[in-house]
Amino acid sequence: MSGHSDQNPCPICDEQVDTYTDYKPFDRVSGECINCGFCYYTKVEQMPLAEVNELRKEHNENYEPEEQLKPLKQADLDKYKEDIKNL
Repeated sequence: MSGHSDQNPCPICDEQVDTYTDYKPFDRVSGECINCGFCYYTKVEQMPLAEVNELRKEHNENYEPEEQLKPLKQADLDKYKEDIKNL
């Protein structure tokens, strides 16, 4: 079993928050307070192309030219869109 349930004090009302953490297929956390309605969860989405390429550009500042990442095209990201939605 990869998940774990627990209870922790709510940061809003100090009542109990039911929490859940899991690490398969990646790290996820969530919590819900049935007293005040506070909740949090890991949100799964895909970054826009411009944001991915900006991060790749920043990444490349630390690497030699032969090790740098090339900018992606929208088709590159689209290949992964359904896989990300299904997580």
